Amino acid sequence: MKSKISRTIIDILLIVIGTFIMSLSINFFLLPNRITTGGASGIATILYYKFNFNLGLSILIINIPIFIMSIKKLGLKFSFKSIFATLLFTAFIDLITYNSYILNNRTDMFISSIYGGLVLGIGISLVFKAGASSGGTDLLAHILQKKGGTLNLSKIMLILDLIIISGLIIEFKDINLGLYSAIAIYISSKTIAIVFEGINYTKVINIITKNNDAITNQIINVLKRGATVTKCIGAYSREEYINITCIVTLPEISKVTKIAYEIDSDALIYITNANEVWGKGFKDS
Repeated sequence: MKSKISRTIIDILLIVIGTFIMSLSINFFLLPNRITTGGASGIATILYYKFNFNLGLSILIINIPIFIMSIKKLGLKFSFKSIFATLLFTAFIDLITYNSYILNNRTDMFISSIYGGLVLGIGISLVFKAGASSGGTDLLAHILQKKGGTLNLSKIMLILDLIIISGLIIEFKDINLGLYSAIAIYISSKTIAIVFEGINYTKVINIITKNNDAITNQIINVLKRGATVTKCIGAYSREEYINITCIVTLPEISKVTKIAYEIDSDALIYITNANEVWGKGFKDS
C-alpha cells in the first residue's frame, strides 16, 4: 500500500515538473519564433498567429477527441493521468505565456530550435516516465503503439509531427519555419529516446559456435554473467550449432568477444541494443 502511494506521489511530481518544463520550452523558445514541434501545440500555434486564439485553450480543445479515443484504447487509468497532464500543461502555458519582454529579447531561431527541442524532450520524457502523456501526438503515439506497431514511441511521434510541420510551411508560406521546426522535432525525439527509452548502455550479444560449453563457462565464471543457449542449424552447411545469448554492459562487450574468439576463432558474433534490462545484475524490478 505504501509503495503504491509513494509511486503515485512520484508520478504526480513527474507530471508537474514535466509539464512545467514543456511550457517553458513553448513560451521561451518555440512560440515567439513560430517554431513548432508538431502535435496539438503545433496546430494551436498556427491558430494563435492566424486568429489570435488562446494557446492553452486551443490545445485543450484539440485534445478532447484524442482523449475520448485514448480512454477506449488505453484504458481509464492511463487516460486519467494524461488528462491531468494536459490540464496542467495548458495551465502552465497560460501562466507563463510569453510577453513583450520575451518577444523583444528572444534568441536566434537556430538556437531556439535546438534548446526548444531539448527542453521539450526532457519535459515529455518525465511525463512518459509517470505513465502519462501530455496529449497531442505523444498520446496518439501511445495509441498506435498499443495497436501493435513495431516503431518505438519517439519514431511514431516524429512521423506524426512531420505531417503537422508540412501544414505549418503551407500556412505561413515560409520553408525556414519548417526547417527550424524539423530541427526542434528531431532533437526532441532523440532526447525522448535517450531519457525515456535508455541510452543503450546494455547490449545483447549472440555467439554462434560449436564450443559453447567452454565459452559459457568463461562468461559465467569470469564475467559473472548469465547466458542462454539454444540449438540452431546453419542454412548453408546444415550443421548444428549453439547460439549463446548474453546480456552485458557496454564495457563488457570487448571482454565477451575476446573470450569467444580465443576459444573459437570461427564463431559468428552479432550484437544488438537493449534499451532497458530488468533483473539480476541490472535494474531491480
